[in-house]
Amino acid sequence: MAIYQELLRELESLPLEAQKKIYNLIHLMKDDLFPAAEEKQPSERVSLSRLDDIAVETGISDLAVQHDHYLYGTKKK
Repeated sequence: MAIYQELLRELESLPLEAQKKIYNLIHLMKDDLFPAAEEKQPSERVSLSRLDDIAVETGISDLAVQHDHYLYGTKKK
């Protein structure tokens, strides 16, 4: 299955609020990865300081410490 179709399937399974957060995250990443040809004014820039606006509560209390476990399936430390 193409990545596009997989992404659509995953997005459709999420609640609307989560979809909105992912939409904002995509635009935040897109602006950082592919800046416009003309540099935007500081007031127009998308900042990583907005990350809290799109954060998702996972319910995992040790995510920062055990990130390798959750990302790659390694044993917990």
